[in-house]
Amino acid sequence: MRKNFQFFILLLLASNFAVGQETFLWPISGKQAGEGILYRPQDYIGVADAQTQAELNFGDLIIGAPLGTPVLCPVDGKISSALLGYRNSWSCSLICFAQQTGNYEQDSLLFLEWDNMTQEKIHNTSLTIGVQTSDGKTVWIGGIRPTRLFKTGEKIHRGDTLGTVGYLYKKIKQPCVCISISKNSKADDPMTPFGLKTTFIPPKANNKTQLTREEAQVDIDSMMLALEDAFPGLYDYTSKEEFNTYIKNKMAAIGETISRSDFEVLVFKLLGKIHDSHTAIISAPKVTGTSGLPSSVCLGWFNDTLQVWRTVPRYKDYLGKPVVLVNGIPADSLRNILLEYAAFSDGYVKSYGDYVLLYGVDTYYCRQIAKDANLMVTFADGETKRFEQMTRKDPNREPQWMEYQYRMYHVDEKGNEKKHFEFEKCSDTVAYLALHTFELDDLEQDELRGIFADLIADSIPNLILDLRFNYGGPAASVEGIYSYLAPKPFCTKMRNIVNKKGGFLCFGSCPVEDDPDMLYAGYEPLPNGEGFVKDKPEWRNPDSLVNYKGRLYVLTNETSFSASTCFAGWVKKQNRGVIVGRETGSAYHQMKAENFTQYILPNSAIAIQIPTIKVVFDTVVNERFPYGRGVLPDYPVNFTPEELSFAHGDSILNYTQQLIREGKYIYYVEPEPETTSVEEDARPFRWWWIAIGVMAALVVIVVSRRKKQ
Repeated sequence: MRKNFQFFILLLLASNFAVGQETFLWPISGKQAGEGILYRPQDYIGVADAQTQAELNFGDLIIGAPLGTPVLCPVDGKISSALLGYRNSWSCSLICFAQQTGNYEQDSLLFLEWDNMTQEKIHNTSLTIGVQTSDGKTVWIGGIRPTRLFKTGEKIHRGDTLGTVGYLYKKIKQPCVCISISKNSKADDPMTPFGLKTTFIPPKANNKTQLTREEAQVDIDSMMLALEDAFPGLYDYTSKEEFNTYIKNKMAAIGETISRSDFEVLVFKLLGKIHDSHTAIISAPKVTGTSGLPSSVCLGWFNDTLQVWRTVPRYKDYLGKPVVLVNGIPADSLRNILLEYAAFSDGYVKSYGDYVLLYGVDTYYCRQIAKDANLMVTFADGETKRFEQMTRKDPNREPQWMEYQYRMYHVDEKGNEKKHFEFEKCSDTVAYLALHTFELDDLEQDELRGIFADLIADSIPNLILDLRFNYGGPAASVEGIYSYLAPKPFCTKMRNIVNKKGGFLCFGSCPVEDDPDMLYAGYEPLPNGEGFVKDKPEWRNPDSLVNYKGRLYVLTNETSFSASTCFAGWVKKQNRGVIVGRETGSAYHQMKAENFTQYILPNSAIAIQIPTIKVVFDTVVNERFPYGRGVLPDYPVNFTPEELSFAHGDSILNYTQQLIREGKYIYYVEPEPETTSVEEDARPFRWWWIAIGVMAALVVIVVSRRKKQ
């Protein structure tokens, strides 16, 4: 008994020690855990009256302290983000300016200036720092005023100073900070880690499996209202009439009820009609389809021809055979059906649609439309053959394309996440740099700068820069990397366009009371009355110390999105290098790519990401840069089964190395500027131009009369 008792005491002490180790440090300097709490999770912020409503604080711990009190880091970890943000409502409407506090002295002056303004302005803006811990959680500390620069990726320790206490939100009049915790993008308990009795209630999952026709209509109507409210250029690539007809036809096909998963597919298709890769469903998918193994053959389009391009060994004689019917559906009709699923395709970009047509029969037709992996296929030679679902005894379909997919998902064969970039000196004359993302922390960017410095020091004459499977990242990151290559100053963007200066109804899925001049101050009305514009081109200079001048070969394809398209566009616009591969996935001239809000549909609880700013990068349209298209390659490489199977290695990379061996590079000569401009109506309407014109006319009249006298 005595030994058991001693073991119990030791176990109890060990568990207490473990709990003690996990307890967070209270973030207010000089205070104990629990002191100064203003609001706990499930408390209401503000007082309800005839004009405003009290707002539920779902999962934040809000702590008051005197203005300027040091804010301490509660845990060991690394900085995941440090961004200025503006709250237009409490619930879920935090708009990040995606602006790091790179000049904290300037930011401090900004906050000091706001102190002299209205309480609503200074109470809505603050610095939020994210600290990622070793167990995968992120601790968010908001309401901070910056006192130093933080680099994302840098280590930070429990007790380090993050900044000082500032203001957080207009309905909280006292200076305060806000603590929230997330894990796997879900809210977590912010009180227990401090050793406090918690009031946090975990979010309930929406387990609704069916929607009535009326509920579905309400969700679609509310989604369209949100898009028309906040999304600029909603009808840039499809007319309002065409969009409304499409919605009407889709809703007419719904019966009395629709499954939640089928409704999610419908929303996915509707968003696809916008042709914008930044507008997407961001809630966890609940789409259901066939379970088990796929069909024993894989059908896809190559060069406008539907054909068998993968089979299990027993059907290998059918490889490459052209197909005219699938389950009685003509190939052209099936093509149009599958292109509805190309929701990530921007503008009039063709490459991503081509990619969808390769795997769409497997992924979309069999799983979501037919919900059956058995296929009845009629070939161009008249033969009709039934191909069954694969069995577990079947070997994998050939050719394999797993290596291609591993690159797409940035994981290796074991499922481990790859590094954000890979660098290799292939020889004394060629280096290879693959950028899998521009979501790089500051330390990674420092490492990249060192790589470019080494390329210069080693006099490497050729650089292959791989932007395939790169879905983008922050503007500061892509601009910084291009500055190591830019031959001269480059325009990062020409203008921003928004629907409104403020007063958005869709933020946080509820009406909000934001300050119209706070969100988009300085924007002027467009002459057509359809929004507001900030017509102020932004420029970036080449890096003065690190600037690689060797030959540049940029690899792109249908998965080079967002910032990757910007980067490739700068390269091509400035004749800095050549583009090899396929058209980028995002459109070149403009993107809706800043200040995102999240809108949750009321019945299905599907969350949609909506950008609120249209960023215009270029207005010149010509043969090299056709409107609505991505960045087109100088040396194109079309899809082939060999590329996807890696039968002879990486075909685009191999072709690039061949270009280098043969000395092929830039062949384009800049012509005289005879081009077409787009979006000239995006320039602001300025009355002073008219005034100047009137004054000039009056001067001319007066001078002419004096001459006559």
